[in-house]
Amino acid sequence: MRIASRAALRLALTGCLGLAGMSIAAAPSLAAAPPEKVFPDSTLLFVKVANASAMREAFRQSQFGQLWNDPAMKDFRTDVAEKLNEGNKSFKEKFGVTLAELVELPQGPTAMGLTAREDDKTPTLMLIVDAGKNTKTLTDVLTKATKEAEDGGAKIEEQKFKNQSLTTIIFPKKEDKEKEKGDKEQDAPPPLTWTHNDNIFTIGTSVDAVKDLVANADGRDGSLADNANFQQVQKKCGSEAQAFWYIDFNRVIKLALQASASGRGNAAQAQQAEAIFQVVGINGLKAIGGSFALTVGNYDSLSKTVFLAPAPAQGVLKVFQLPKVELKPEAWVPATVSTYQTISWDLDGAFTAINDLANMFQPGLLNVLEQQLVGPNGGEPLSFQKDVFGPLGDRITILTDFKKPISEDSQRNVLAVALEDPKKAEDSFKKLVETLNASPKKREFQGTTIFDFEVGELPNANGQNMKLKGPISLAFAKNMLFVASDSSLLEQLLRGGGTPLAESSAYQAVAKEFPDKACTLSFARPEESARISYDLLKSGQFEKALQQAAVAGGNNAPKLDNVIDKNKLPDFSVFAKYLSPGGSYSLSDDDGLVMTSFTLRKQKP
Repeated sequence: MRIASRAALRLALTGCLGLAGMSIAAAPSLAAAPPEKVFPDSTLLFVKVANASAMREAFRQSQFGQLWNDPAMKDFRTDVAEKLNEGNKSFKEKFGVTLAELVELPQGPTAMGLTAREDDKTPTLMLIVDAGKNTKTLTDVLTKATKEAEDGGAKIEEQKFKNQSLTTIIFPKKEDKEKEKGDKEQDAPPPLTWTHNDNIFTIGTSVDAVKDLVANADGRDGSLADNANFQQVQKKCGSEAQAFWYIDFNRVIKLALQASASGRGNAAQAQQAEAIFQVVGINGLKAIGGSFALTVGNYDSLSKTVFLAPAPAQGVLKVFQLPKVELKPEAWVPATVSTYQTISWDLDGAFTAINDLANMFQPGLLNVLEQQLVGPNGGEPLSFQKDVFGPLGDRITILTDFKKPISEDSQRNVLAVALEDPKKAEDSFKKLVETLNASPKKREFQGTTIFDFEVGELPNANGQNMKLKGPISLAFAKNMLFVASDSSLLEQLLRGGGTPLAESSAYQAVAKEFPDKACTLSFARPEESARISYDLLKSGQFEKALQQAAVAGGNNAPKLDNVIDKNKLPDFSVFAKYLSPGGSYSLSDDDGLVMTSFTLRKQKP
């Protein structure tokens, strides 16, 4: 019992500190440097909410927030609250606040960072929290959490630094019965240190790291904000960001390789892996970051994702050259689709990059593979460049819709690839079918030959075979190669007629937010996919799927009924009125790629 209790206390304390750090809000009492000016340049991962109270209010005003507070959701909200009440009661007895009250504590800019020096084996997790008017309450919460940890066997150390009191919780080593599967040593969890200067709290898993942030609370030279890559990502995310995140991709990969080799005691292997990392050009991806905002302008939600990869692209990054062109739905795309995605992709350039990469490891590798692509009757082998990539165009489109009535088996998908030389592409396909000794069923549909491929079984995680639904249908038409998961959708596209997506009012409302030229473009109408999720939840199929997945993974799935009562959910029409169409687009430049995603804002849901 003491072992379980101590583990629970560690979990509760960590969760308490984490929730306090990442439940965000605004209006600081003490002026402080922005967190990015406090965290060092060695920060691997950084997450920041600029104004948490404003963001909480934005959530309440968002369509999801309005849905949660809809009168029709009252019974469901009450049921969830009652089921959480027992845990809330225990939590409040220990820490003096409920979970809901804990979420409301932070009042200013809040940031989380993962820092590591090159000689660090374990990165350090750090939090900076502005509690504002709730400073005393958060202090009381952390004090009570510290006492709970001490009662659970932890050692508490107090010290002074820069006129601040630092409290460090040192957890005991795991006992044999408490060790988790795979533990090789009885290592204790990292210590937790917390302190505050007026309303600014600093919390972390390293005493030295906490001292470093405290010592540089007014900003530092060599901060994360001074990092050129960070500056570029932040600039591309724009001023509308309410939340911002950043990953130093190069350093994360490098440290991961070092840690992996260190665990095996093989430094040479780490150096070799790092060399391959550079040779294939992955090091050209310097950083990844993004932003998120709610209820801004015309948007209910707006997010950006930045892939910082300065030109010229090398190695594997050259495979993904996405030129900016004028993109809009093709004339054969019907207005009834649920989702539509299209990509401008230089596939000829992709082949050249793939061939160059292959030659780095084995010169002539693709040529060797081509010699094996000879049919049973002999003849010239297939050429990847001339027969496969050559006939293809520079655009790939994916669309999804749902057969009526909507059910878990309703979804239909089509992949369409533009063709520069349709005749050559079809001849190459027939040659490939002969080479692979495949035997699709052929049928004619309004002058187009459709090839139906039966699909077999795949091994499942639990040792059983999983039957894929088919057939997969393929056709060459409208200067496209179509591959469909359901032949009825393919036939609909070939038949034509009806309103095209580009002329639908829903698409045109979203398209107003698109630039004239883009690398990728997408449109989504969420009602139908949401309807499937709703029906699966109401019917109990969702919980059944969770249980099956858990069994396949050797785990036990939690009972969903212990958290929500599906019978308390209102009619789907309540959810539908808060769903709105959205889209996304990507733009490339000399610094990499920026993807912007959004959902439109309804004036009166």
